[in-house]
Amino acid sequence: MAGGMWERRSRTSGMRERCSAHPARGTGAPVVGESCAPAACGGLTIKYPFWLRGRQPAYCGHPTFAVTCDDDPTGATATPPSLNGSYLRVLAIHYGNSSVMAFHANLVDSSACAATRFNMSSILVLSLLAVSRANSELLFSANCSRTPPTGSLPVNCTGFSGGGEWFMSLNRMYDPGGPKRAVDTVGCLYSVVPVLPWSELRSAGDYAGFVRRGFLLEWAAVPGDCAACNGSGGECRYDAGAMAFGCFCPGGRLQPATCGE
Repeated sequence: MAGGMWERRSRTSGMRERCSAHPARGTGAPVVGESCAPAACGGLTIKYPFWLRGRQPAYCGHPTFAVTCDDDPTGATATPPSLNGSYLRVLAIHYGNSSVMAFHANLVDSSACAATRFNMSSILVLSLLAVSRANSELLFSANCSRTPPTGSLPVNCTGFSGGGEWFMSLNRMYDPGGPKRAVDTVGCLYSVVPVLPWSELRSAGDYAGFVRRGFLLEWAAVPGDCAACNGSGGECRYDAGAMAFGCFCPGGRLQPATCGE
């Protein structure tokens, strides 16, 4: 039924945006010059593979990992930074295990009915980030030919685009291909929203807290060994034009991996 889900939900694309890798024009310039020392934004430390759009050159990180800081430089405001111009807002970055905790701004600012049109796969197309399987998931289903999943709670979306009566339930394991138990969505329209794994669904009113706490994203295949470059006295660079990692070394040398070469 997964294919049917995408087909039936393709009519409602209002919440879709892409967090994809779009190299900035002009990245063919030498990946040297300004420092790529770690920067601060919203209480976060921004460093390779992330880079701070508007405050750091694009060569300081991979295009997928551009962070836009809405705070003033003093950190006086509390709006979490956005990821690559999307509606994803970054709550935490864990460099040690290559993960990000984020929430989707449109889900937080809307009722649970907005989640019935949610499509995470379209948001992360071409990105090096993926939703972690460590998440749980909120399953929204409607127009089912059978009884909704056990523990489902009704959500009245009358008057909302694609509305009517939906049901919301919590699955303990997130699956990017759709709900683990196919029987849960037989003959249904459905949508899946990842949420942190330690969440507990007691009432439909818990929705806002679920999406505000966010969910986990992970990255794996990032070009270059930045730790090795830093350890050799260099700064990490990424040339989007050449799609290659570089280590910028003392004296202005740009090496492919470390300054010891």
